Amino acid sequence: KEKAENVLIKYYTNMNWTIIRPGGLKSEPATGKAILTEDTRAIGTIHREDVAALAIKALNSSNTERKVLTAIDPSIDSAVSDGKQVEAFAV
Repeated sequence: KEKAENVLIKYYTNMNWTIIRPGGLKSEPATGKAILTEDTRAIGTIHREDVAALAIKALNSSNTERKVLTAIDPSIDSAVSDGKQVEAFAV
């Protein structure tokens, strides 16, 4: 996965792309509270429906072009999150 991302970033400089890295995936209904962040060290959980909604928003936003973003839901308690506040990326 990381190798493919690096190829995309290095060689596809004339194209618009967005990489969304979701946290741990859950199969429950969306909360609507999920965020995208540029903090690549952000750790958390997110529902699959929320990932889909964020991906659609990202596709329709020029702010996300050539960005690597993490998708998490800060409203979900996660065994791996450290309770750190994560700044949301403006889509």
